[in-house]
Amino acid sequence: MTTSPQPLEDPIAAGRDALAAGAWADARAAFQRALERDGHSAEAWEGLGWAAWWLADGPLTLEARERAYRAFRADGEPGAAARVAAWLAADFYEFRGEDAIAAGWLERARRLLDGLPEDADYGWLCLHEGSFALSTRGDADTAARLAGRAAALGRKFGVADLEAVGLALEGIAAVVRGNVDEGMRRLDEASAIAASEELQLPISQGWALCYLISACEGVGDFPRAAQWCQVTRAFAERWGARQLLGVCRSAYGRVLATGGDWVAAEAELTAAVGDLEVSRPGMAGGGFVRLGELRMRQGRDDEARALFERAGTHPLAVLGLGEMALDAGDPASAADAAERVVRGLADDNVLSRIPAFALLVRARAALDELEAAATALRQLEDAGTRLGTAYVRGRVCLATAELAAARGDHDTARRACEDALDRFNESGAPYDGARARLALAGALAALGRPQAAAAEARAARDTFEALGAARDVERAEAPLQGATRAGALGDLTARELDVLRLVAQGLSDAEIADRLVLSPHTVHRHVANVRAKLRLPSRAAAVAYATRAGLL
Repeated sequence: MTTSPQPLEDPIAAGRDALAAGAWADARAAFQRALERDGHSAEAWEGLGWAAWWLADGPLTLEARERAYRAFRADGEPGAAARVAAWLAADFYEFRGEDAIAAGWLERARRLLDGLPEDADYGWLCLHEGSFALSTRGDADTAARLAGRAAALGRKFGVADLEAVGLALEGIAAVVRGNVDEGMRRLDEASAIAASEELQLPISQGWALCYLISACEGVGDFPRAAQWCQVTRAFAERWGARQLLGVCRSAYGRVLATGGDWVAAEAELTAAVGDLEVSRPGMAGGGFVRLGELRMRQGRDDEARALFERAGTHPLAVLGLGEMALDAGDPASAADAAERVVRGLADDNVLSRIPAFALLVRARAALDELEAAATALRQLEDAGTRLGTAYVRGRVCLATAELAAARGDHDTARRACEDALDRFNESGAPYDGARARLALAGALAALGRPQAAAAEARAARDTFEALGAARDVERAEAPLQGATRAGALGDLTARELDVLRLVAQGLSDAEIADRLVLSPHTVHRHVANVRAKLRLPSRAAAVAYATRAGLL
């Protein structure tokens, strides 16, 4: 009895099935078998590239996609070659952080599609170009235009992936430009499509969700971000997407930190950095920054500085180092950092103006450059008005209070601190609320209301203690030590007293430097030392206490 020969396995079909099931290792093996039979197969190379991408195998991803690109071109399929070239651009950026090479692949894809009818492959190029414009240049206008085109092509050709991700990219671009309501509507629609319709690529759902979470995190809609982080985590765990899990954990870590759960935040952020370093080193900058911010709040300055430095030129890393410089009594370096970030902002990037101008207000006020600080505050107020969320309004109010205190207008500072505290409580941000309380304590102390100041400082200290912000606990002790401050005044050196007297006369740091034949930097240092010894939040408050003590 003879047996019929078994039909030959179709490894490409097996690979497609494995990709659809999320069995990445099986898919890799199937496509490799296909290539053993036909090393030219463009479909097999493209499939192998996807399997390697999900397995976080950067070298194999790049090799397979480059081979797929060449095979599609040899087969006379420029649209497919352009699609693969667009994904290669993303690969070089995510795996290696090589934005110049990524830009080269995007240009290659554009040339291949030049003169061809716009189809789904053109839609993928639009998505990648728009994403690249937003992430590398902060160019929200270009991102929105390209995203809208991709979404339209998705609707025209029935590709839900293009419509979902296109709407999501349009949404976050609108948020970046300050159109929060419009942006959130598009992001909600994108999420509905991604969750309910059949998508060609599993990554499309995660891509859309990441845009939604980034938008929520950016404007301070933390409860909403927390909900979508859980959805994204479930997606990432279902598909084994370590890179998305890293991004999700990074965003969720900041949400937890802002909400006051620093223990959970540390766990999420540490895991996020580990996930991204292994799977997508080029995307790890955001994780470094967020963990660095937590370390800075914890008073672990050496670790925070190292994390910010590892993030390189990431704008928030530059601002983080600027914050540390300001806390160390070097407002000139803080101002330089803030202005560096501002110079790199696109004109329509409203969202990124918030942290940059908030730091610039504080730095210029500390330098006694009050007109420059007022100009920065106007920019911050404009951005805050356009974004309009409670958390952002709280940051604007706190910056307003800091400038008012520097001007000696302590009643305005008091009212602005109270408004900031209300906004931070509304948005569920206890650390920021405690900072507002501490500033409020300084304003009340300067107004001659020590008991009210002590009550606010005590509340701030209790919050800082509960969170684990040791250095802030020490700062909050200052308004509680009025009885011992006279002794602290006696600890000032003769030169520090000279500087303090001239500050009380209304002289700027530059004028004091000329009067005492010192450098402006040395004057800044003396003022910082005075504030530290007196444990006061501002130089104006130091002058007020010294005046009441009869030393001026």
